Amino acid sequence: MHPSNETPKWLSLFITAFGTQGLIALAWWAGAFHAQRIRELQATYPILQITGSAGVGKSTLVANLWKLAGSEGENRNADSCSMGALLAFLVRAINRPVVVEESYRGDEYFDWNVLRQCYDGAVLPVRVSGTDETVNTFTFQGALAFVGGETEVLNRRIVNIHLVRQPRTDGHRSAVDALHDLQITEMAQFVDAVRMNREQVVYRLGHVAAYTESLQEEHEQRLPTDTARNHAQLRALLDLLADLFPIPADALHQAHCEVCDMAWQHVPGKTDFAVFKVEPSSTN
Repeated sequence: MHPSNETPKWLSLFITAFGTQGLIALAWWAGAFHAQRIRELQATYPILQITGSAGVGKSTLVANLWKLAGSEGENRNADSCSMGALLAFLVRAINRPVVVEESYRGDEYFDWNVLRQCYDGAVLPVRVSGTDETVNTFTFQGALAFVGGETEVLNRRIVNIHLVRQPRTDGHRSAVDALHDLQITEMAQFVDAVRMNREQVVYRLGHVAAYTESLQEEHEQRLPTDTARNHAQLRALLDLLADLFPIPADALHQAHCEVCDMAWQHVPGKTDFAVFKVEPSSTN
């Protein structure tokens, strides 16, 4: 679908700066702009959680994802945003991401059980601040991401991208700096292409069932169906990115393998570490 075989400058820099896990985050980000349609077709869209130690690059990754969405960033911080204010913001999020920076003050500030319902777009209550009165209900139509924490969260609603500290090369530092220097308008190609190609999104979602079955077979039927579907959706969205933009074949292949390993982390009672070899996906 892309007019040339040359990887766009912004995408080449993004892959250099954030690697395989960045590409997977970008796939989820693309799906966020079709979140409600995905739920209409497949019932759920996974909650993203980006974890990793302090200084590993979580905030830098998310800041660049926002630039690709044509925004300077609209994170909600759990330390300064009440549950009521967050729910009011979620009402307005239709086919777009909502990013919550997790609190380190404890869980008493947010009703995390309510937020988990964003997975399947369930009806959520909006309450008057300081009371138990429910004044309205709404169906969440966006996509929810949490950023923060140093340990992975394994939950059937979550796909977790866990960033680990890597040696920083000159190429990596140069790519991060170059992305910072790019104007939002120079990166708008991403969100424009994602929004314009709804039919291709639906087409790629048609491959989720096959990816789900493949993941369950690779994990010897030990992977819960919801978890398999979450990661199958990521694989389908990686293929969507390859439809829209020329992505180096090795980068795409590594991303598919990484998603399989992400799924493996959710296998109950696993006792060893697996490295998955994935056949190159078709972009036809």
